[in-house]
Amino acid sequence: MICRILTAAALAGAFALACPSKAAGSGETATGGFPMIFDSEWIRLSVAGDSLEVRGTYYLYCRVRSAAGFTLFYPFPVDSLLGGARMVSLRARIDSASAAAIPWEPSLREPGVRWLVPPCSGDTIALEAVYRQKLNAAYARYIVTTTRAWDRPLRLARFEIRLPPGTLPVEFSFPFVRQSDAGGAFYTYTAREFLPDRDITCRWREATPR
Repeated sequence: MICRILTAAALAGAFALACPSKAAGSGETATGGFPMIFDSEWIRLSVAGDSLEVRGTYYLYCRVRSAAGFTLFYPFPVDSLLGGARMVSLRARIDSASAAAIPWEPSLREPGVRWLVPPCSGDTIALEAVYRQKLNAAYARYIVTTTRAWDRPLRLARFEIRLPPGTLPVEFSFPFVRQSDAGGAFYTYTAREFLPDRDITCRWREATPR
């Protein structure tokens, strides 16, 4: 889940901030608010071997157009059942333009990375992110509680979890529903006006105990 940080012409200043943080300085709009609205997200989680791959698409609306880029903090879960995480790729689409790679920087203060998002030169920005995290048990977690840093619920949130072949879910933190396609079974959860009080978590086991 992305957290807002600061719209700023000077990237170094924004990198020093921690999440969550209110918009400030040159990043404020004429009415004093953050220039973006975090509207919705589509998250695909896939467990393979001892790692979790997260593919997230995050949709933001531009409240005002600006010439300056801004940064967003993207946190990685910290949990005794999880190992280290790393960012794999990050791309941005403005309106209907093709997606293009954008840079990120590791956070020095807490697990996660800071994204350098391009200026809000259109009506919408879609951010496409991929990261991987090591799993130390049959358990995965994805952060969603940072939605509260935006001071409003998400209009729409969609989640999809694919577990390893030959396994069954034991517990979800939200009411996921089983689906299937050519790739096998997977589990989905969709929510509107999403302002969660807990993260997405999942536990699973082998379908046939050894």
